[in-house]
Amino acid sequence: MAIIRRQNSKHEVRYQVKVRDGLGQWFRSVTFETKAAAEAYERQLFMQRDQGASALPESQRNMTIAEYWQVWTAECRSQMSRGWIISQDQMARDYVLPVLGARKLIEVRPQEIGIVLDRARQKGLAPQTVKHIYAVLHKMFEDAVEHYGWLGRNPVLGRYRPKIPIREREFLSPQEAMKLLELTKSHYLGPAIHLQILSGLRPSEVQALRWQAVDFERGQILIRAAFNNKEKCFQEHPKQDDWGMAPMPPKLKTYLAAVKASRNALEGDLVALSHKGKFLPYGTYLRALRPLCEKAGLKKVTPHELRHSCTELYVQAGRRPRTFGACSTNRV
Repeated sequence: MAIIRRQNSKHEVRYQVKVRDGLGQWFRSVTFETKAAAEAYERQLFMQRDQGASALPESQRNMTIAEYWQVWTAECRSQMSRGWIISQDQMARDYVLPVLGARKLIEVRPQEIGIVLDRARQKGLAPQTVKHIYAVLHKMFEDAVEHYGWLGRNPVLGRYRPKIPIREREFLSPQEAMKLLELTKSHYLGPAIHLQILSGLRPSEVQALRWQAVDFERGQILIRAAFNNKEKCFQEHPKQDDWGMAPMPPKLKTYLAAVKASRNALEGDLVALSHKGKFLPYGTYLRALRPLCEKAGLKKVTPHELRHSCTELYVQAGRRPRTFGACSTNRV
């Protein structure tokens, strides 16, 4: 808070008064021609502040977190993906609003943010999920400070940011991977598992892969689409936001050719199918993969970890990880 001496374009001296209220909000700034007038206005604002006056209008002073959430979601999420918006809505509904919904926006304190995160942990949420909740809280309160100017500071302190423990991903050794491939040759998950272990496709890319993208002549797989499991829709771009290419070694080429022939598949048909011969949901894939690993006497891995098994397979064959990574995301 201060009286700021300024010069206008005509080099005339003016005095601007800037004072915060008790909550850190700026009272309306006014510029005067004389310092005496500026000091008189400053004293007036000090008196109002000491009497508990707020710089915010009554509607903003009484705004609850539930009401602010409606305003914020309508105005500040235009650049977010649909999947992230769905996740934010779910986190707000289940973890944020039950604790903070009735609280006034201007009255939320850092300790209450800690309570939201602690209750999320008590419900057994993974550290990464708690970190997502923290990110939503930090963003919405930061916009209340920077975008709307309704708060003087963000109550979501950096000290509350969850730390994610480093977890080494499981993967199958080349011998284990070959064992799983042999077991699943005639299983409905066979194409999905073969594509991940031998070509390193992501689960979302496997779900969206169609026969027209399997280039048997060149021995490669064109990555032209991915399935967005959050939004439940196909997207014409994969995770790296461009078309890509994955290698198709002879073992995979022979296997996929036999699968395509046995199905009399058309070019537009999906490669990986469920046990009903339809689209393969990720949940179905995950649940069916675990007993297959158990039947083969292997550690249980997830579809995402099968991709890491592919990297290990290529490393064992004498290929450097960096080289394989470049190949599996090569632009076409």
